[in-house]
Amino acid sequence: MRVKAYRFRGYASKGTVGVLKTRLEVACKLYNALLHLEQEEYRKKHSMSRNELRQLALDLRKKNPEFQALHSQVAQQVAERFYQARERFFDGLANKPKEKKPHKCLSLVCQRSGWRLRDTRRVGKAENSKMKARLYLSKVGFLTLTLYRVPLRWAC
Repeated sequence: MRVKAYRFRGYASKGTVGVLKTRLEVACKLYNALLHLEQEEYRKKHSMSRNELRQLALDLRKKNPEFQALHSQVAQQVAERFYQARERFFDGLANKPKEKKPHKCLSLVCQRSGWRLRDTRRVGKAENSKMKARLYLSKVGFLTLTLYRVPLRWAC
């Protein structure tokens, strides 16, 4: 399967940046909580499955008001990332999953219906033209995007 990647630069207001940083820190704390709970289970000679980790992430999200800032699909995606890191360790392809520091968590996956592109327009001359768009993320706000390699069609 061929995957296309698009390069873009995002610009956000101070309020939106603050909300994004908060969401990234919460996702990092959820990852660390899953790591500690998995280590406790592993000491008891039981390793959690993918579904158990996802359900645990959802349970932690219900119990802890801090984790409720994340959508349930985002919490499940954090559990999926932890599961994949653990499986790579067991397969001998990577080091043991470590606790993540909040400033090192740099990516977050949005829920399926949690984003929308608006106000797309072309900027610049023909040979150096770029595409500008506004990306709306639910519960976060707007980001202004500058795309340097414009896709043939938008998948909205």
